[in-house]
Amino acid sequence: MIDVELTPTRRWQALVPELQSMTTPTGSTAPVPSPAAADRAADTAERLLLLLHYSIDWDNTWIGEEKHRKTYWDDVLVSRVRVASYRSATLHEWWSTASSLLDATAPRHSDRRRELAQLLQEPPLPVLSILQTSLPALLLRVRIITEAVSAERKAQNR
Repeated sequence: MIDVELTPTRRWQALVPELQSMTTPTGSTAPVPSPAAADRAADTAERLLLLLHYSIDWDNTWIGEEKHRKTYWDDVLVSRVRVASYRSATLHEWWSTASSLLDATAPRHSDRRRELAQLLQEPPLPVLSILQTSLPALLLRVRIITEAVSAERKAQNR
């Protein structure tokens, strides 16, 4: 059973306990001062990507069609998040750019909005650096988590 006191992204992450926290690889030139800061930046990036994914209007956009899902994961999400990470100096700018490029709205649930507001206060440079240098790995993790969330929801609806 997952703790209901967790934030939405923490609940989603908890569905895949075998995923360990991400760290900046040895020899990376990313401006991250310590492993703890690297873990925090990677975690923040992952959680922002989860909130972005779940802010897309899946019912009223072309991305919501099953036939476009592979394009979404392999091309659209990657390219638009990458563009946003290079165009932004702050996480607020990143969110505005990425959500605009993906036709995402503000999170519809108040707990998600609160969590997003908190995450946007994190130090931006380490998070933006992780988004620039580790995006494929981050999106793989996000995809695994969203698949687990989907499976959990289907199991609850049975």
